[in-house]
Amino acid sequence: MPDLSVPAARFFSRANAPALAAALASGAILRLVSPPIGLDWLHWVSFVPLFVAVAQPASSVHGAGRGWIGRLVRGRNFRLGYLTGFSGVFLLFFWLAQTIDTFSNIPLPVAALIVGLFAAVFGLPYGFLGAAVAPLRARLGAGWVFAFPTLWVAMEFAQPALFPYYQGVGQYRNPYTWQLASVFGAYGLSWLIIATNATVAEAVIARRAGRSVPVLSTLTTAVLLAGTICFGAWRFANVEAQLQHAPVAKIALLQQGVSMVQHISERGQAVLEGWVNLTARVAADKPDLVIWPEGSIYDTPTTGRVRRGFAEMSRSGGFAFFLGGGTREADPDDPTKRAMWNSAYLFGKDGEVKGRYDKMVPMPFGEYLPWPVSYLKPYIQGVGSFRPGDEATVFHTEKFSFTSPICYEAILEAQMRALSDADVFVNITNDGWFGDTAAPHQHAMLAAAYATELGRPMVRVAYTGISMVVEPHGVIRYETVPYTEVAKVVDLRLATFETPYRTWGRYFPHVCALLVALYAAVETVRAVTRRAPSA
Repeated sequence: MPDLSVPAARFFSRANAPALAAALASGAILRLVSPPIGLDWLHWVSFVPLFVAVAQPASSVHGAGRGWIGRLVRGRNFRLGYLTGFSGVFLLFFWLAQTIDTFSNIPLPVAALIVGLFAAVFGLPYGFLGAAVAPLRARLGAGWVFAFPTLWVAMEFAQPALFPYYQGVGQYRNPYTWQLASVFGAYGLSWLIIATNATVAEAVIARRAGRSVPVLSTLTTAVLLAGTICFGAWRFANVEAQLQHAPVAKIALLQQGVSMVQHISERGQAVLEGWVNLTARVAADKPDLVIWPEGSIYDTPTTGRVRRGFAEMSRSGGFAFFLGGGTREADPDDPTKRAMWNSAYLFGKDGEVKGRYDKMVPMPFGEYLPWPVSYLKPYIQGVGSFRPGDEATVFHTEKFSFTSPICYEAILEAQMRALSDADVFVNITNDGWFGDTAAPHQHAMLAAAYATELGRPMVRVAYTGISMVVEPHGVIRYETVPYTEVAKVVDLRLATFETPYRTWGRYFPHVCALLVALYAAVETVRAVTRRAPSA
């Protein structure tokens, strides 16, 4: 057989420039796919440049290194994959640097360095994936286009993530492909996206080598993609038909157009009056539920004049009233001290408090400093000290029940599943902390995905946007522009759907992980057998 390996060369060299450009292109396209740009069609070919670049075995750069790990990380293909991961993660999450710079005492260059460290860690899986392409092609031939996405999903599932940004979630605005998420979650779409990229890459490689395109793998991928679209069209039509006959609730969405810098400088009374004035603008439309977002008031809303004012507002307006506010009360561990919770409260139409929910998963590095960096709390401004709640409260109105994932919770699989035993998700958040960056758009995307995955409509009310109404087939019926003032009553069609993903859980990535483990075990046995001395 001819030697297909790529000779050793300096990684950053003119000879390696096309491969470097390919890796960087695949990383940069991830930013184009993500909102607010949202070119989701590019996702189906976004990794083709990288896969073509790493398709052949490559010698290590500047020597083999010590041990298999050393040989791996010094390998050209690992480094190309890592370059894609680092650049993609850095571009996707650069908003972290902008947020840190605005609301802490850390300057932008240092904040950018922090994001660089973040990208250096979370870009590593791409390095391992890049290094896996050539061995899989050598072992499986064109069949690698199905084995590799299985490895990708297993890696995506196993990787710890502060922001669980799976590849498949980028299809959340594509109504027909996105319905697959109701069966497999976003993982199913991740598999299909990577399989499509791998199939296109294999076709490009074959044509460059003067060979015919692999028919069986190409046809199989085309059938899977067509089947996904046909299933999506069927489910979309089925859900829409049921929604057309569903009961309707009138929901008041309120949003302010001020920046958080301006908000912080305002007095608590001025902030409260702003929300009261917006509420007065929707009262004539007779909403069933008025929603104020996370952190809409500074004080605990169930004491003194604030409680009496909210009770009177609900009774006179004839609506249930839901709001996000802080809770300060005696620390259950030490009654001599005060503790804080990020909470949400429901006032009924009769003005009585119907329930309270304390955010169960505070935002790391925003609402608290996690171990092992908690000792830095005295030196870093802008980080809170919120306690986690311990109960998934279900609220009840006259027309529907709902749970309320607060901010960060709406992008966490386990928490959203725990909160799915109700008719509606009411997600309240304050994305104003992220400024006019990509963060509010990405946050809204990750939250909206669970409406389809778990079969519940979602009402999302954000302090400065993006607020939206998302239906169980992923259709966004109403959506606001960030930093615009909104006082709008919208219709919420009340219908829930028991999805396979909600019923069976994350079985698909578990199956992918099992298949990868079995493959690794078989390859290990083969390697040991080959090295064993003959009798």
